[in-house]
Amino acid sequence: MTTPVRGTGGDRDDGSNRYDGYDGYDGYDDDWESVLDEEVRGPLPLPPPPPDSAPTGVRCPGCAALVPPGTPRCPRCLARIGGGGEEGWGGGGGDDAPAPPGARVVLRFDTLALSLPVRPGEPLRLGRDTDWAPASSGAFAELTTVSRRHASVSADPDGSVWVTEESDGTMNGTWVNGAHLLPGERHRLRHGDRLQLGHRVACTVRITGDGPC
Repeated sequence: MTTPVRGTGGDRDDGSNRYDGYDGYDGYDDDWESVLDEEVRGPLPLPPPPPDSAPTGVRCPGCAALVPPGTPRCPRCLARIGGGGEEGWGGGGGDDAPAPPGARVVLRFDTLALSLPVRPGEPLRLGRDTDWAPASSGAFAELTTVSRRHASVSADPDGSVWVTEESDGTMNGTWVNGAHLLPGERHRLRHGDRLQLGHRVACTVRITGDGPC
């Protein structure tokens, strides 16, 4: 395929250099010459580069962070990644999943696919402050309706379970089964109670084993 472009004139395609006295148009234009289409259009554009490969890993069920393959627990919120003996206690799982050793109280945050154990003598602090609440701050990091130091849940030696909103109070409030808690006052928790932190985050209290509940 060729395209006519203006040339230097003079020569015709049939090799003749003159018209021999013919004044009319003979089908040739002495001011044009034929060239290849590629010389007119220029080189074809290069194909676009392939897209960057997607990052590898799995999403944490607790805080949605990207975790490298094979990591047993999320380094951000300590949620359990994938299956295993503790599935459901630290990230998803069914209601019949076994509790971790030494834990008989668990808070199940269904909307976050997160479960946090409460062990005797180790109060579970709930908030966004990484130093004050290391076990929960990763999961709540972007949830501004949860205060930096919101509340604590503890299990006493007699088996009773309690929640206490921080003595300074919170901007977003704490509720148990719809009842608003007063700052600094302990409130008894029982199996099946709904604990709510602010207006968007809530969990179900699960208590197993012997002892009062």
